[in-house]
Amino acid sequence: MNKNAHIALIGAGIAGLSCATELRRAGFEVQVFDKSRGPAGRMSTRRGEGWQCDHGAQYFTARDPAFRAEVARWQAAGVAAAWKARVSVIGELDGHQPDADLERFVGVPRMTAPARFLADALDLRLESTITALTRDGEGWLLDSRETGLIQTRYDAVLLAVPAPQAEPLLQPIAPDLAAIAGAAVMRGSTACRWSSRMPA
Repeated sequence: MNKNAHIALIGAGIAGLSCATELRRAGFEVQVFDKSRGPAGRMSTRRGEGWQCDHGAQYFTARDPAFRAEVARWQAAGVAAAWKARVSVIGELDGHQPDADLERFVGVPRMTAPARFLADALDLRLESTITALTRDGEGWLLDSRETGLIQTRYDAVLLAVPAPQAEPLLQPIAPDLAAIAGAAVMRGSTACRWSSRMPA
C-alpha cells in the first residue's frame, strides 16, 4: 500500500490502538473511530466512590517477546505494573485451578491506562459510532450515527471491533466476511478485579 495512504480504523480497544500505532510508525496517516467516550474497549474500568471494577479484562499476561517488550514500555511509562494477586476461580465446570506462577499485569492506576497511553499519540475520534461503509471511485466513506456522512475519503478501512459489531458493517460490502463474523462465538467477562488501591 502507498505510504501516503489514509486509513480509517474502527475500534479503540487495545487491538485497534496497537494496530494504529504500528501503522503510524510505518508512516501511514490513521484516524481511529470509537463509539465510546474513551479508549480501552474490553479493558474498561467502572469507578465509584472509593472503588473501581475492571469489568472487561481483569489482568493480562505477556508471553510473546514482542508484547513483553511493549509491556515493559508501558511499565516504564508508569501505565502498567505486575499484579501479585490471590486468584480464585469459582464455578468453573472443568475444575480449573489458577496458575500461581503466571505473571500477571494490570493497568495503573486503572485498566484503561495502557489504552489511554497509546491513544495519546493517535488521531482518535470518540463518540463516533460508524454505522455504514461505502466505497466509490475515490475511496471509502464512513457514516456516523452522531454526525452523518464523514467528509473524508479513506484508502483503506480496518475493523478492530467485536464480531457482532463487525457483522452489520461487513454485510453490504463483504458478505463472506460478515458470515465469518456472524459465526464467531463471543464470551463475556464473568469476573471483576475490585481495587481500592494501586496494584503492587
